[in-house]
Amino acid sequence: MADLLTAGKMRLRDYQSEAVAATWDWMQNNDGAPIIDAAVGAGKSIIMAEIMRQAHSYQDDVRVLMLTHSSELVRQNHAKLSALMPWADSGIYSAALGKKDLQAQFLFGTIHSVWKKAYDLGRVHLILVDEAHTISRKQKTMWGRFLQDVTICNHDVRMIGLTGTPWRLDSGSLTDGDDRLFHGISYKIGILDLINRGFLVPVVTEPTGLRVDTSDVRKTAGDYNVGQLTGAVDRVTEEAVDDFIRRGGDRRSWMIFAPSIESAGHIRDAVRGRGVSCEIVTADTDSGARERILGALHRGALRSVVSVGTLTTGVDVPPVDMIVALRPTMSSALVIQMIGRGLRLSPGTRKENCLLVDYAGWLSRHGPVDLIEPPARKGSGPAPTKQCEQCDTKLPIHIMTCPTCGFEFPAVEKPEARLVASALPALSTQREPRRVRVVGVKYARHQGKNGKPDTLRVDYDTGIQTYRKWVPIEGELNARTMGRVWWSKAREPGNVNAAPASIAEALERAPSELRAPREIEIVPEGKYWSVKNMFYEAQA
Repeated sequence: MADLLTAGKMRLRDYQSEAVAATWDWMQNNDGAPIIDAAVGAGKSIIMAEIMRQAHSYQDDVRVLMLTHSSELVRQNHAKLSALMPWADSGIYSAALGKKDLQAQFLFGTIHSVWKKAYDLGRVHLILVDEAHTISRKQKTMWGRFLQDVTICNHDVRMIGLTGTPWRLDSGSLTDGDDRLFHGISYKIGILDLINRGFLVPVVTEPTGLRVDTSDVRKTAGDYNVGQLTGAVDRVTEEAVDDFIRRGGDRRSWMIFAPSIESAGHIRDAVRGRGVSCEIVTADTDSGARERILGALHRGALRSVVSVGTLTTGVDVPPVDMIVALRPTMSSALVIQMIGRGLRLSPGTRKENCLLVDYAGWLSRHGPVDLIEPPARKGSGPAPTKQCEQCDTKLPIHIMTCPTCGFEFPAVEKPEARLVASALPALSTQREPRRVRVVGVKYARHQGKNGKPDTLRVDYDTGIQTYRKWVPIEGELNARTMGRVWWSKAREPGNVNAAPASIAEALERAPSELRAPREIEIVPEGKYWSVKNMFYEAQA
């Protein structure tokens, strides 16, 4: 960690200070519990320690409870507070760590150990929840029972959640719904921002030509059935191991994610059979063995580790510079957490980036890691729809023939079992501009929002997808100038008429005065593609 610890004082990064200040501001102006959305590597333990320090400066008898699901996170978070406030009355309540200091002013605990102890804790002013996405909305859980009891004992207790993935596969965004436990995002710092600031390394991919086929794997509890998924992974294990060993030749430490202990054993044996050291870590691996394995991986004495249901949070092995995805999952949060294990800086090594070898289809299902968003909550929101490419009729997603104009939607081909998966970009900034052929153009009025003027919407039909450009015709001078430049490029050669002064005039003149480009260049902007340039037949 690049932060400096000097004489009990910690130098926070600028965004860490901003996160703390923004969260206090949110709590002063809102009821309920906020979330600090901080990606892997942001230093959530430092942010929490600073919240505790400031809370103590405001009220010297403040009682703060930090809870999470992981004993390793308890250990790490307690260590950060001890570095910042070595004089503080801090303690740990965790059976896994063999410590039960229930009365400390700043108490760090696992929910598994304290969930029945709400009435024994006494006064609590503030609860900090690390990895807040692990909390279910259901009341009949350890979290539900504890939060209900602690609120009975402390009617004015406040709560702050911290996570880099503020959503759950089973219930969507943590801040949506009447039964939500958190009520807003007080601050956000994402993966791409941390990469750009130099606090994380970028993740890169390479085409593999190999992919786990999940087309016949059924879903259980919202994700792939582990038993069937194990069989699907086993069918490609030998070929995948050959492939990632070759790709990882110049990589220092590998972390491999598998769906089950059975498949992990097959992967480990295949890796060892090719002369490469490999161990398995599962959720049931005892803490001593886990520390020995991860320590060897950190030192370079062990080349690879296969993870089953663990090593996704609370793990810091900076030298890891290759992530092998052999665990397909429907959980976008889990994908971010697994990729995140390879993004930490590793001073003293040659690590410049992290290679993601994506046999599991993480990128094809979930997209670039910095653009992944919460899934829609089950049972909420309208049914998915699509628009007819010919007449713009909105239709249910399953309709293949438009009842208005008869347009036939192209059939979606089922992918072959082993498609190239890793040719996709791992970060949105890695998507390259590309040129696509245009088969038709349509023009329409786009109504401006929030008082902004209407624009001319230009739809470029490529036969597979429609890309849109919004041309300013009315409004401020600068906008109108941009619109005139676009019009002059798009009009038929020899036409010297002045550009239209209104959207209505543009719609009237466009069909006869403007030509369809031969191709357009599209560039990535966030989750979408925008039209950058047009190429006409007369151009070279």
